[in-house]
Amino acid sequence: MSPAVARLGLALLKGSRHLDRSEIELDATGPVGDRTWCLVDRAAARVLRTVENPRLLSLTVRPIDGGLAVTTLGGRTSEAQARDAADGMPAADYWGRGARIRVQDTALNAVLSDVLGREVVLARAERGDVVYADPVSIVTTGALRRLARTLRENGYAVPSPLDARFRATVTLDADEDPASGTRVRLGDAVVEVTAPLERCAVIDLDPATGERTGSRLLEHVRAPDGRLLFGVGARVVTPGTVRVA
Repeated sequence: MSPAVARLGLALLKGSRHLDRSEIELDATGPVGDRTWCLVDRAAARVLRTVENPRLLSLTVRPIDGGLAVTTLGGRTSEAQARDAADGMPAADYWGRGARIRVQDTALNAVLSDVLGREVVLARAERGDVVYADPVSIVTTGALRRLARTLRENGYAVPSPLDARFRATVTLDADEDPASGTRVRLGDAVVEVTAPLERCAVIDLDPATGERTGSRLLEHVRAPDGRLLFGVGARVVTPGTVRVA
């Protein structure tokens, strides 16, 4: 299976705004650069969850040499270097499992704490440790069209762009989601589909501001067994470069 790639995206900081990319590199662990960083409640030794900290979505984070540039919703950009703190912690809780992290000594800690209204510290995460499910997530244009039609038929506005709500690594130009076990060629890379992806309240938040909207997406992705499903997860079989068609 080799469908065209309609959209690519990732977030450098866990929970921050998901940014479009014209190409991404997949290695054995997933998209290179995706969720490389996270924010940690140091007192609780816990990685922040987006669903509990929706202001994370309002942050645009880009790499600079030796650190990060963080742009807030108001358009203010702060750039700072980041280095491993001398008194860092080796791990933090992430949804009940240990995430290997390196707390950072950086001026961005004050900026990020101010935006979120709580004391947080920036941390570098080991690849894949702050990813909830599979390293690659996939949605299809066909499933998005059907969801948009259902929303309109039920009197709800369709968020634009709709696929931004699902923060997928890859949006495929395909009528149906590939079945579990299917191998999909994405440019130079090959991924194998694992299982449908379960969703949470984050999809009902504006992907640029973190504000709750009236789209009620969760109500319209419920499967017959009660699970909230949209899109599929995948693992990398063959690393390589993926580009938007």
